[in-house]
Amino acid sequence: MSLTDCELRRTARHLSLPGFGIHQQEKLHDSHLLVIGAGGLGCPALQSLAAAGIGTITVIDDDTVDITNIHRQILFGADDVGQLKVEVAARRLKQLQPGINVRAVAQRLTVDNALELLSSADMVLDGSDSFSTKYLAADAAEITGVPLIWATVLQYHGDVAYFRSGPGFRGVGLRDLFPVQPDADSVPDCAEAGVLGATTATMGALMATQAIGLLAGIGGVNSTGGIAPGYLLSYDAFPPRSRVFHIGADPQRQLRTRLEPDYGGQACAAPAGLNARVLVEAVRGGDVLALDIREPHEHLLADLPAGAHSVKLPLSDIDSRERVRSCFAGFPHGAQVLVYCASGKRSAAFVEEYTDLATSAGLSLTSLPGGVNAL
Repeated sequence: MSLTDCELRRTARHLSLPGFGIHQQEKLHDSHLLVIGAGGLGCPALQSLAAAGIGTITVIDDDTVDITNIHRQILFGADDVGQLKVEVAARRLKQLQPGINVRAVAQRLTVDNALELLSSADMVLDGSDSFSTKYLAADAAEITGVPLIWATVLQYHGDVAYFRSGPGFRGVGLRDLFPVQPDADSVPDCAEAGVLGATTATMGALMATQAIGLLAGIGGVNSTGGIAPGYLLSYDAFPPRSRVFHIGADPQRQLRTRLEPDYGGQACAAPAGLNARVLVEAVRGGDVLALDIREPHEHLLADLPAGAHSVKLPLSDIDSRERVRSCFAGFPHGAQVLVYCASGKRSAAFVEEYTDLATSAGLSLTSLPGGVNAL
């Protein structure tokens, strides 16, 4: 038996469950899970997985803890700010389960490391927050045939799904639901739209529950039968409700056999980030003026660097074109104005809508590419 007396005592309440015995607990202990992202979804999932007795966890994330993370990333505290998330997470998991093996990978998931990381795991949980990482993880899961637990959350809503397809098994993958990777700015991120911390905890726990059931073969599910790939649960916090959908495989879609050369991510962000820094330096030097169209609470999350001042015009305050015209009247004739938001999406739309008013006022508008998130 691979379980110590201490581990058996720690997980003893599992052994009272119908259909859950020592054999099922050993399956969890012998499993290796890859968790992508130690954020709002990854933290509660990691906590539940370690507490349940998963023996080996690899967690990959290149970010550090920020004070704005803590309301939803429940493995971290105020004293952890500035530290690598994966290193803090590894310490917390070992406190929960002293015998666990945690591999902390302080990197991004990339086309260079994805296949190696996934092929060594029994299952992958994708708690990432970008389309580029989600599609990379889904393609790598299909190429390697590794089961994928996928989730996303925004504001008061979340979705969690189980995908599995690959060599010798035509199941259901993410691209059967969403065939084409959306543009990075096609939906707002959580900094822009907000997210309830308790909702991310709910979805992260659902990810872990699904993984535990599949790995241990309990609750009527297992990795080869029971709940079929393509199961998706949609959750709303207010009013509380959940719905279950079953996604079918697209018979016309060819399975992924290789990764794309690039999924966006850093490669696409680098030029925009460089351009953004140049523009911000022009603001700091007084050559360009700045107009912040974000909501007041967003200033607490991030802003332009020190010395780069801006005029504030929240979009929620714009009730007419006259409001914008009045704001523009406060800028000197001939000024270049850098309009910015969190991600660049709202500022680009603002520039497109109000360029005519700016021209009439003798102003030139430019949207900050990538927003303050790119700085």
